[in-house]
Amino acid sequence: MRKNTAIVHRAGYTPNHLLDTLMVKLEVKSDAALARSLGIPASTISKVRHRQMAVNSSLLLAAHEVTEMSIRELRNLLGDTETRYWLGDLDFGRTKERIPAFLERPRMVPPSSQPMQMQGHA
Repeated sequence: MRKNTAIVHRAGYTPNHLLDTLMVKLEVKSDAALARSLGIPASTISKVRHRQMAVNSSLLLAAHEVTEMSIRELRNLLGDTETRYWLGDLDFGRTKERIPAFLERPRMVPPSSQPMQMQGHA
């Protein structure tokens, strides 16, 4: 059984609008012709249209390469207006606050021009 992602059930998510716009832009009449134009399986278009699968990066990149529309434009047509990118189960940055790299480790003090004097125990 295919796992539906949360984005498929989001209120503003409109994959059909994206697919219909691509069909008009590429001047094709069917989902099968759209799939051929994008170089992806027709089953992918069908699953996206019936919300069994979310639009993935492969489909977005194929649409970008063929139409020369920006990824941002394509995502806007899709109704995905978040500024963060979905990385599947890898959702970096949401579980903990990101700390800049220069603050993660203590700063190393550069060696002084004078040699360090050893304090020995007599």
